[in-house]
Amino acid sequence: MHGQRIFWGVSAMFDLEHSPLGGSSAYRFLACAFSFLEHRRQLMAETFVEIPSEYAALGTGAHELGATCLIEQTEPFEYFGKAFNGFRAGYDGEINLDAVSIYVNTCRMIIDTYGPGEVVVERTYHAKEVHPLLKGTVDFGFLTSTALHIVDYKNGEGVGVDVVDSDQLLYYAFIMILMTPGMKIREKTFPIHLTIVQPNFFGIFEDPITWTTTLGDVLTWGWNTLLPRMNHLMKRTDAPTAEDANPGDHCQFCPVMLHCPRLKQAFLNFARADEDFITMLPDYELDALYAERVYARRFMNELDKVVYARKVTGGNIPSAKLVDKKVTRVWKPGAPIRETFGADAVEPQKLKSPAGIEKLSSRGKEFAKEWGYKPETGALTIAPLSDPRPEAKPRTNDKVFEKFAQDYADAGF
Repeated sequence: MHGQRIFWGVSAMFDLEHSPLGGSSAYRFLACAFSFLEHRRQLMAETFVEIPSEYAALGTGAHELGATCLIEQTEPFEYFGKAFNGFRAGYDGEINLDAVSIYVNTCRMIIDTYGPGEVVVERTYHAKEVHPLLKGTVDFGFLTSTALHIVDYKNGEGVGVDVVDSDQLLYYAFIMILMTPGMKIREKTFPIHLTIVQPNFFGIFEDPITWTTTLGDVLTWGWNTLLPRMNHLMKRTDAPTAEDANPGDHCQFCPVMLHCPRLKQAFLNFARADEDFITMLPDYELDALYAERVYARRFMNELDKVVYARKVTGGNIPSAKLVDKKVTRVWKPGAPIRETFGADAVEPQKLKSPAGIEKLSSRGKEFAKEWGYKPETGALTIAPLSDPRPEAKPRTNDKVFEKFAQDYADAGF
């Protein structure tokens, strides 16, 4: 047993949210009106086509495993090989048991540390009396007499999420306050602890990140920021324009990304630019072009995903074809490799890298931190301002600029 607990609002499986103004979309529709307006337009016209995402399906499977462990009071490793939403627990490239264990253990530690209290696991809230689309699914919630704890599990590897001022977590806290009896009459200083667990991004030895706010601040955000934005978007009846589009990190899971005029234009700008044209651009034009590079890449990635989905369902797209994925050759069972080549068939052992040692255990993490280092190479690369690495100074070398100086001279500058 993991502390004293009372489970309420637990469903056998998921009642996944479908609200276009739901909690999982809050970070996007608060930043970009076009995303909601175009999505709604297509839904009403019955032209919207949802492209299935393997990563989203895998995340749902990981959530199902985590919820099962919390409800049944079991451990993730007990389900090795069992399928959740079509993905097997513990298999390479499928559900990572270590990652799910971090999430489950984080929730249990909260219960054991702050209990007794009331537990919510995968509970969908719908505050339709406040707003018809105010709806969200809370992965884990724990309410005690002294605080409200909300934990959100992110299974993805490629996108890190900052919990501080997280629109999604604030949305969940706001809707839980509205839908939980007695919460709204508590003191405005009542603590609310919001936690994001994302071990596949930060690593399984990194502690989950928690941000503490208050009931008063959450209610202020909900009434003064969230609901006015939702009401404004609902009242809009005109067609969305390029001025409504505001690209950013929130584009990552936009359901109508290919229709975004800003991303489409960025892609076209890059597609039409040739090497000589880019070389001759002055700095301020290069700056404007480079600033939209990430949007062009997002558009291209989404384009590949949609074209693939259309092709596998028989779509007529002559410029693309389905081919077998490239795979590395492997030996047939029973191949007499050692007998034929002897010692030459075996690669010599080599030490694991600091990253490899770090994955072995918590001691490995400490060891890599103490003994690992990044050697100075003197080499530089370019990166957008969002890159977390500190800015480096250029190594001045006149020869580096000789070609560019000659190009400018030839062009009459």
